Amino acid sequence: MCLLVQQYANTQFSDDFVTDVYNKNRDGIGVMYADGGRIIVHKYLPKSEADFLKFYRDNIDGRDCVWHARMQTHGDIDLANCHPYKVTDHIWMAHNGILSSGNDNDESKSDTWHFIHNVIEPVLTHDPDRLMRPEYQAFLGDLIGSTNKFGFMTSSGTAVIVNRAAGVTYQGAWLSNTYAWSATKFGVGRSLSPKYGTYGSGYSEYWGNGYYSWEKGYSYSKKDLASVEAIEDEEVGIETNQSIKPIVKAAYNSWLNNGLQSWVNSAPEKAVRLLAYWYDEEEQQIEELVWDDPLTAIEWVEELFSRDGLTPAQL
Repeated sequence: MCLLVQQYANTQFSDDFVTDVYNKNRDGIGVMYADGGRIIVHKYLPKSEADFLKFYRDNIDGRDCVWHARMQTHGDIDLANCHPYKVTDHIWMAHNGILSSGNDNDESKSDTWHFIHNVIEPVLTHDPDRLMRPEYQAFLGDLIGSTNKFGFMTSSGTAVIVNRAAGVTYQGAWLSNTYAWSATKFGVGRSLSPKYGTYGSGYSEYWGNGYYSWEKGYSYSKKDLASVEAIEDEEVGIETNQSIKPIVKAAYNSWLNNGLQSWVNSAPEKAVRLLAYWYDEEEQQIEELVWDDPLTAIEWVEELFSRDGLTPAQL
């Protein structure tokens, strides 16, 4: 999962925002930027909010750069798995999301490391200029799906974001998602980024306070306008307030009775539906999180109630 950010020299992130990012992504921070025809990379494993904030102020603040805050899904928590990763001597890359290719060949390394090593590095080593071609960027975007985003930096200082349209803008910077930071706390609503189906499924996109799908046409957003109950459409698998309410109630009661871990472990498919609904992510991506990292999934469900204040009565 994690958070990928492209920011500029004039971007101003508050201490509150930076520490909020840390509290959701504690497993490493890294930055890449160009200086004098070479790429400068700094990585760090913070142990506290203060550590994370100091690293940000010392190494990221005031720069045109791409940086990444990690929440572990695959691979060990160490500097080797802290983004960004080297692709070639003149190209580095960071990633937000979960790649279906996984990391079975070497479980100590992340899914991103494997994808770079097996897919991207051979191509860009042979033809580094291909990264600048829109058709190659579109190919990568289609290959990984829009719930995944890549951020590249070249030694000339050019940043390339794959699946940029699936991110959001805050303080003039580009952020890869709204689930790895408290977006609503900082005035950015969830569900603002375009959302695409997986291979062969329908296309849908959010526009302001509305929801548009090629199958259904235009209707109100199911979360931006919580008072409007969307009509469930089994063909495209859209959840509604009413269809998700029993799951919220069960999870909420389990949380109140300190049984949330047992609930997620015994009903992982319900945890997937709940998290995919709330965070507007593809179920396939959330499913991988729930099965591969159930402790993180439990933390995410708990935060819906403890931090976001979700209750069954709100639905």
